[in-house]
Amino acid sequence: MENILLNLSPKTIFICRSVCKSWLNLISLPDFSKLHLSKSHANLFIYFSQSSWGELPSTSVFKFVNFEDTPRYHNFIYEPNLDLDMKPNFPDVDFSLVGSIHGLVCLFRMHCDSGLDDVYIFNPTTREYITLPEVKGLRKYPNLVTYGFGLDPVRMEYKVVRIYQVETHDPAKGAYYTSEVQVYTLGTGSWRSIGNVKLCFGCRDFGVYLNGKLHWLVGDVDGNESICFIDMQDELSHTFSTAPGFNKENCPNLLNLGVLGNHLCICDNNAESHLDVWVMKEYGVTSSWSEEIVINITPEWNWIC
Repeated sequence: MENILLNLSPKTIFICRSVCKSWLNLISLPDFSKLHLSKSHANLFIYFSQSSWGELPSTSVFKFVNFEDTPRYHNFIYEPNLDLDMKPNFPDVDFSLVGSIHGLVCLFRMHCDSGLDDVYIFNPTTREYITLPEVKGLRKYPNLVTYGFGLDPVRMEYKVVRIYQVETHDPAKGAYYTSEVQVYTLGTGSWRSIGNVKLCFGCRDFGVYLNGKLHWLVGDVDGNESICFIDMQDELSHTFSTAPGFNKENCPNLLNLGVLGNHLCICDNNAESHLDVWVMKEYGVTSSWSEEIVINITPEWNWIC
């Protein structure tokens, strides 16, 4: 029975949970989830949200895309009937998507009036979720908050990282940010503070997960930009340089950090005529940055950030 269930799609497994208690108990075992994950193909899910406008109601939907990827054939399959409407699962559905690992999704919802955030770990397959406890440090201007979702690959522990940034004033250097790193390990029930760094993470992007580390584009006290990463195993932070050609004149909000082919990449949208994609071919080695893709921007679209 286990072998049969392991070869079913996530949607079918979700239905099988309601057949009988023995199937529910089997599917709910952590070892079953790990085995099913090892047999599953990588899929893409898209979170689509839209605020209410006039007579149109608000929308909050997960869309799932399956890939067919072989050396000679590439295709994707999208079935609208698999769309997951978030409204029946959550009281409020105005989310931001922090990240996804092994089919678990980290979502957060910002409350501008109170300065508090709702943070969730959600399993779209089982429709189950947990709400993380409140953490100290309100999101009140000029203080900033950003998040990341990572995995300690040695202990197999899922971690949510919160960066709480407090503006500090120095008579010599002016205003800069001191950032407190807060960590929630799934299953512990509480947040931990693991120290402070004099870096500004901003609020534009969430942490980018690659090979057991979460990465952000950051600025130091002098305004220099670099990449900061936090190791999910020892929870220590380090920095290294960004791609060549980046300077203080560039607008940091037009730079995006990402992953391309299991390598860190930076999308630079500062030029009006084109978009550059730089790839770090050798992890942590500044000289290995390579400009891999240039996408020309037609004049009628160069106003888009």
